[in-house]
Amino acid sequence: MTIRRRARRVVPALLAALALSLSLSQTGAAARPHGPHGEEKAATADHTIQLGTPKLVTPNGHAKPQVSKTKGPLSTIPKQQLAALKNQSAQTAAVTGAHRPRKAGKSTAPKLAPPPSGGGFEGLSQPCCFRPPDTHGAVGRSHFVEVVNGVGFGVFRKSDGGLSKNVSFASFFGYSAQTIFDPRVVYDKKWNRWVISAAAFPESSTVQRVFFAVSTTSDPNGSFYIYSFDPPENAGDFYDYPQLGLDQDAVIVTANIFDSSDNYLRTRAFGMAKSDLYNGGSPNFPYFDLGTPGTVAPPIVEDNNSNAFLVAASLASNTQLALFRASNLGRSGAGIVLQANVPVPAFSAPPNARQPGTNNLLDSQDARFQNASTQIGNRLLNIHDIGPGLPTPKWYQINTSTNTVPAGESGLAHESGDSDDFNPSVAGSDVGGTASNPIGRMFFTWSATDVTGTGIHQARVKSGGRLATDATDVVGGNSHGADAPTFYNPSADTVERWGDYSAVTIDPIATGTCAVGNRAYVVNERQISTTSWGSRIGKPGFC
Repeated sequence: MTIRRRARRVVPALLAALALSLSLSQTGAAARPHGPHGEEKAATADHTIQLGTPKLVTPNGHAKPQVSKTKGPLSTIPKQQLAALKNQSAQTAAVTGAHRPRKAGKSTAPKLAPPPSGGGFEGLSQPCCFRPPDTHGAVGRSHFVEVVNGVGFGVFRKSDGGLSKNVSFASFFGYSAQTIFDPRVVYDKKWNRWVISAAAFPESSTVQRVFFAVSTTSDPNGSFYIYSFDPPENAGDFYDYPQLGLDQDAVIVTANIFDSSDNYLRTRAFGMAKSDLYNGGSPNFPYFDLGTPGTVAPPIVEDNNSNAFLVAASLASNTQLALFRASNLGRSGAGIVLQANVPVPAFSAPPNARQPGTNNLLDSQDARFQNASTQIGNRLLNIHDIGPGLPTPKWYQINTSTNTVPAGESGLAHESGDSDDFNPSVAGSDVGGTASNPIGRMFFTWSATDVTGTGIHQARVKSGGRLATDATDVVGGNSHGADAPTFYNPSADTVERWGDYSAVTIDPIATGTCAVGNRAYVVNERQISTTSWGSRIGKPGFC
């Protein structure tokens, strides 16, 4: 169903800039929706969206899109301010020597033996003109599905890593009016369905298409239901950086909304009933306005919790994480509230990553959570890249019952004491978990470069892991794929786009002596040459 956008409100540029400046100068709590006395504040659902009858297709072929991706991910703070914050973090390293956030000098954390790599295989690689890849993927019963910009949708066999199908998004979604971007994929292991989401660049000031595909079986080589809609935003507004999650009843989606001048307006969230999506129905759902908390990550809920928790990390409020509680998504009475602003140690913008042999940098983004959280029991696990000094991934387990990050339930992930580490993702499983700490296994991926010392190397794919009883910091890790012989410099930009995101998912099937919950699949961008990217899929496991 096509939903026409509202006529755009005209706001004088000076007043808009002043309001944005004031919001960033206040504390994070003041900038987020909240009640007058700090009580929970419900998000408003200002629209109800009705999806039309889906198309049933078996994807095949490679239709050519109209244009290539050039925009995003847009930051939820002004570009100039983000650049200044990143430069400030980099200058900290230049003045005091390279260091990790909250750590002086080189890391003294014990180096954990990484979960043994079960091997890996080459993923999809760059066609002409598309940067960055927006690398994402998920593991299912017999296949690994990867989605990237330009190349589209790839199905790999778990048995040998072979590629059994590759379809462009233009063919997959039956749409070529504009380029499709920001793809995500999840595998619903309870119902054995693949869910793929993506958005297209606007066709006009009033039309921008958002797409969802749902497999009819556990086999991603087979048929899919294809849905699409036009977000009901103001004319000229841009729907960006959609993220994809699941609870037991709903497919959960979040996205950032910007105006035509790239000013951050609001964050959206909604949940679509699996009972409709998975059976070719026509779901309707409330379209929630979460205010301006920054980029919000949905969860992958691994149990039957009646609530799904969403979380945001923003440089505009860098001493807390915004924790939202969603209930009844995909059912009647759906609602989302800002439950709490969870206190955390202050974090800074990550400096952009250095490369050997050049002053060109790789974009480490803006400290947002780049991927879905893992939710098990009353714990919510996610990771983001922070500064100052060296860009470094930091993970948290939020206790959603107490609105805290308990002592010993956060840490860093990095290759070495002087590496630059960025573009992280994390997932957890309940194996080895306890009533007090239900996430017993964690698996990580990130990108790393090193410009000093004896371990100098170009960008590489990393994976690592920890048990709940291990030291909090993950240091070292597996490396996947060969290092490029020279730095990445595909354009005239001094900061090159990288990743936009990566993915970690837990294998739902036991293999040999590796029980369910002990092995994960990771996928991340790798560099092939000065001008081209590829991707690598790895299989770390505690077995």
